[in-house]
Amino acid sequence: MGLAVVLTACGSAPAAAPPAKVHVGLSASFVRAGAGSVWVTDRSGGRLVRVDPATGRIKAKIGIPDEPFGVALGAGSVWVGSRYGSKVTRLNARTNRRQARIRVGINPYALAYGAGTLWVTNEVSGTVSRISARKNKVVKTIRVGGQPNGIALAFGKVWVADYGRGRLIRVDPAHNRVQQAVDIPSADWITAHAGSLWVSSETGTVYRIDPVTMAVQATVTVGDNPLAGAWIGDELWVPNIGSGTVSVVSSSTNAVARTITVGPSPIALAYAAGSAWVTSEDDGDLWRLDTAP
Repeated sequence: MGLAVVLTACGSAPAAAPPAKVHVGLSASFVRAGAGSVWVTDRSGGRLVRVDPATGRIKAKIGIPDEPFGVALGAGSVWVGSRYGSKVTRLNARTNRRQARIRVGINPYALAYGAGTLWVTNEVSGTVSRISARKNKVVKTIRVGGQPNGIALAFGKVWVADYGRGRLIRVDPAHNRVQQAVDIPSADWITAHAGSLWVSSETGTVYRIDPVTMAVQATVTVGDNPLAGAWIGDELWVPNIGSGTVSVVSSSTNAVARTITVGPSPIALAYAAGSAWVTSEDDGDLWRLDTAP
């Protein structure tokens, strides 16, 4: 990638643009943006990698045992789930120091923070662990069944994508119980925007769901095996693991506005410093994409 020319009052030299690709380790799994950084789990390398989105430089590599995978930010902390350790590690987002390790269910998958608690899907246990940020312990285990993967907090509810049974599940956080479920084939990941839930399905489809009625409002065909997308403005950027692409979905048209070729196995995406950051599990790279049409 070339140089981005930046003129200052002092007439300083042009500043180098962040690189188009950052090698973070053996694999690059999930990614989140927050606390002035992009956080990437290197699942095979056993690390959480902290990247400065302004420069693309790696600021820290923090050891996390047992295949770190899902990641979330909240309460001044970074939370990382270990796939084969049945634990969540809590780190101080300022110092990178470990604050706690908390036992959860088997094979924690996705993490989301909200309402003073961390929510964790446990894929093999078929449960959701609710962790108190104040107590650093699980305060409730909610049995949802199936094979829970993605999780999101939106519209006053907790939403779980049950990949195993092909369902979207609505959980009432006030009573910690399942309220309702609707069939969504191979449901995998959930994001919320424009008054709707958007559920990625391994069938190559994103479903738009009304959170009140849980009815399907639209279906959008994307690439092969879409997973952890993120909203940039009014567009959902969805990485397609099997296609090596990112589908940019318009919320106004319920259709793919454009498709961006990236490389092998893009699995997750986050937005920071004006760019989209996409992880590749196959080659351990974090790609930076221009978000301009």
